Order: sequence, then structure tokens, then C-alpha cells
Amino acid sequence: MSRLELFSGSNYKLPRSCLNFNLFCPPIILISTHHIFALCLLLAINTTLIGQQKDDHNIKVKKVLLYPNDSIRIARSMGEKIDDRNLNRHKSGFVRFKEFGEIKNTDAIHTEENYFLIALKDRYQQYWALTLSAEGKPIEGFLLSSQMYYTGFDFHEFEARRYSPSVPYYFDPIEQQFEFSSIFKVILPDKHSTLIDNDFHLDETNNKRYVQVDEDGHFKNVHFVDSEPNFVLFDKFEIHSSFFEQNTGFKIAEISERESLDTIKVFFDLDQTMNLLRNDGFSGNLTLRFISKEPGTFSLFQRFNGGIGISGDGDFCDIQEPDFQSVWRALDMSYDIVDLYKYTQEEQRWNPNISIEDFKELVLKECGDYHYSFVDFIQTEEQIQSFCLVENIILKVVFSPNDGSARVTKYLVFVLANSC
Repeated sequence: MSRLELFSGSNYKLPRSCLNFNLFCPPIILISTHHIFALCLLLAINTTLIGQQKDDHNIKVKKVLLYPNDSIRIARSMGEKIDDRNLNRHKSGFVRFKEFGEIKNTDAIHTEENYFLIALKDRYQQYWALTLSAEGKPIEGFLLSSQMYYTGFDFHEFEARRYSPSVPYYFDPIEQQFEFSSIFKVILPDKHSTLIDNDFHLDETNNKRYVQVDEDGHFKNVHFVDSEPNFVLFDKFEIHSSFFEQNTGFKIAEISERESLDTIKVFFDLDQTMNLLRNDGFSGNLTLRFISKEPGTFSLFQRFNGGIGISGDGDFCDIQEPDFQSVWRALDMSYDIVDLYKYTQEEQRWNPNISIEDFKELVLKECGDYHYSFVDFIQTEEQIQSFCLVENIILKVVFSPNDGSARVTKYLVFVLANSC
């Protein structure tokens, strides 16, 4: 028996939450003479659609037949060098399912009335988006993330497609579209991999690409958005990011004996703050680009400062002590690009080591009767932790010039919104 057959007559039902790709789902055990294409794990399930909250739509799949050599048509929407290489690998314009590894429940990222959407990695370590009909028939595949490196005598070129250095793809379930960027870097073949022609570089800070999935599961409406990002300026380098939006960094008091100011603060609004503090598939990344005025290398470290805050009716009281500082975490750069690390909910928790009585007395003293009314109910020390917040995230930037001159250390502080 060379084919894989699967019937939906089983009483096993996958929880609704399992269609959210960032959640853990219980495994379904299947028997097959070939390696399991877990696409069938999806298509065999009687489930209610999520994403657009279309609870009146049920897809019932009675039977799915898949062969290892079954293929899916490649959507030709972008026309970049990465796509040309991909089509050269698959000259027929189709890619076979045997190119992908075992498919898991968590590969499902969206469902609609007429199709399922899954994201898979092929044997070249590229990520694809694949759509399949409610009957389990392949519809179309789109190359989401890939990279390539050209070597030359005078310079090298790096090209890629990705959402960010640490996240290969991102799908917006409301707009029903993927968001990513085209990457292009020119590099000298020296020991420092020095970047040149910076004005011609493409990355996450200056371009966005979008491709939509239509109601029939086809990849349509590809559009490009190029921009000139805001930036903060230090004496030796600049830091660019489209995440800054309309915010402009400004310098604050010196923290060293240097004559120049070494710290810049950037204030984020509530939406930006929520994006930074959420670590899931529905929040954006803070991607930064570092451009130095002279050749050199960057070392980056990150930590957060925590404090106690009491929110009233639009009135926020910030208590200075006790406070908290996390340990420095080293960040990995991709050439001149880096993602800020996103802390999990567990990592954001910290203990002020204060008794219930002392905490209430502190709030009454520092904030007054009004804010005290919001903590009077507290009966356990665990309840105190709900008032322990992440107030800002600090990026430590160490720049080392290639000519051997003194290293420069600067700090970029992201001040988070405290309350609506």
C-alpha cells in the first residue's frame, strides 16, 4: 500500500486551540507505509473555523488520499532571484510533498471555508505557505522565506526573504496576508565581512512585502512598500527601525564622563508596548539596523528594568522602589540587522520581596488613598506581582572600530507605555 489513507470517522477531535500555530497540540497517531504527511492530521478533523470567527462554517473531510509524489503548483508572484532559483529547482512549476519533512498539527496557521493554510520547511531549509482545499486537494504554494549567497572576487552579495532575522514568516489573520521583507547586502570578502554600499541595501527597516491569500486559497495581490525609517543618532553610528514610526529619540543626561551623551530614550505608545511584551505569533518584532560611520563590529546586550505601578482611572502611580533589573542577554546580529529579544510572560515576572502589609503601606504613602483602593483587596504575595511591571527595555551597544581604536559603549532605552 503506497498511498496514505485517512478517514474522519474517528471519534478523536482536535481542540480548537490547536489550529493556533504557536500552541502545543496533542499528537495523533497514524499508520502509514511511508513517512507521515501530517497534512492529513488537519484534513481529517471535523472542526470549527477560527481566524475570522466564522463559527457558522464547518469543514468536514471524509477522506484524504496523498501520495509522496503528489505535487502543488508554485505561485509565481514575486519574480526575485530567490524565486528564479526556486523555479530552476522545480522546472515543472510544481513542488512535490516529499520535499517537505513530517507535517505537524502546529504547522497549521489558518483555516477558511474553502481552504487550509499551513507553513512548512523543505529540504533546502526554506519555508513555504501551502493551501489545500476542504477536500484535501493541493491548491498552491508560495515561497515565504529563503536566502542565498553570491561570492565574487571584489565583493559578495547576500539576498534573502524573511519577516525578521529571528522569525522566518508572519501571517496576519485579520488581513489574511503574509508580511515579509526583501534582504540585500553587499559584503567585502575580508575577515570582518565589512558591509559596503549601504545606501543600496534592503532589509526589514526599509521595505515590506505583502501577499494575500484569497477566498479560494490562491496567493494574490502582491504589493511592495518601501520607506525611509526613523533613526536615532549617536556619534559613531545610527540605529534605524521602521518600528519607531513617528517616535523620535532624544538624548538624556550623561551616564559617563564622556563629553558626548551616551544614552537615548525612545518612548513607545501602547500598541508598540503590547507588541514588545507579547511573545506570540500575532505580535510584531522590533528589528533594528546599525550603520556605523567607520568600519567596525557591534556587540549587543539587552535587559529590562521592572518597577511597581498602580493604574487608576487614567491615572498611573509609579513607585520608584523596590525595582528590578534582569541580567544582560547577548543578541545575535545578521550582518547589520538584529531583533530585540522578546521576553516570555514567565521571564517578565519578578518578585519585589515585600510583605503584604509593607506593600499596602508603600502604596498609601507614595500614591495616596485613591490608588490604595486598588490594592486593598490583596491577600497573598502572589497578587502583589500583578503590579510588578516591565517599565523599559535597555539595549547596550558596544562598537569596536576595525582600526583598533577605543571601543564605544552606548545605551538605547525603550520606555514602555504604563497605562491607557
